[in-house]
Amino acid sequence: MSMEVVRAACHFCHGNCGVLVYVEDGRIVRVEGDRENPFSKGYICERAEHAVRWLYHPQQLKHPLKRVGERGENKWKQVTWKEALDEIAEKLKELKEKYGPECLAFCEGTYRSDQVWARARFASLFGNPQNVVDPGTICFCCDRAVDKAICGYPLNFTAELDKSNCVVLWGTRPTVEREYDHSWRLFEERLIKDKPKPKLIVIDPRFTEEARYADFWLKIRPGTDAALALAWINVIIEEELYDKDFVEKWCYGFDELQKHIKKYTPSWASKLTWIPEEDIVESA
Repeated sequence: MSMEVVRAACHFCHGNCGVLVYVEDGRIVRVEGDRENPFSKGYICERAEHAVRWLYHPQQLKHPLKRVGERGENKWKQVTWKEALDEIAEKLKELKEKYGPECLAFCEGTYRSDQVWARARFASLFGNPQNVVDPGTICFCCDRAVDKAICGYPLNFTAELDKSNCVVLWGTRPTVEREYDHSWRLFEERLIKDKPKPKLIVIDPRFTEEARYADFWLKIRPGTDAALALAWINVIIEEELYDKDFVEKWCYGFDELQKHIKKYTPSWASKLTWIPEEDIVESA
């Protein structure tokens, strides 16, 4: 049987990089990056590279196991799906009747598929839809709140770092965040090869791998990010570095912002952030 190549998207993270899946006799034999994908441009991370090994691994768990020893003894027995689900349901029913639905918290990792609705539906039926802990409560939800506050709608998270002439990495690390890793590698090549090279500003208390390339590494005091942002706005407005035509055509409330921002000077921010005043001005 001939080899079939199927174009798909990787779901090991929400970067959803484009992949080419090679199928022979109904079995996946290789996965590689799709160079024609406009987002990932052929890049895939180690997880996608090892997708075949993960998919067909002989130790992959395909049935429920129940602990039969003490916690930590690593003693288990195989049970049926019906046995496992019945026991879990009975325990959940007992907890709800004894303590109420609020006694249960739902914890989950980053989303790897389109099955988020299942947890949401289950939590609603249990009577406690709001008691959920996941990475979105400290990252994704913040992104969306800022998007709506500034633009009125959620923005596309895709960062075209390879096309940007100035990039600000603010509390983010594309070398370890798979969502942007491919774009960062292309931008990193430009930092090394391009003349003149694009500008890079890194805002992070730590000296990270990305900071090695930075024109400005702003070693900010934790918890003072807002002060730096306000000071940048102050400099941009006071020195008229903004796009006046864009502001005139698209922005509402700019006059109020201009008045409000006057007190948030680089000198004021420097005392809070521990960043030298001249670095705040020059980086803005």
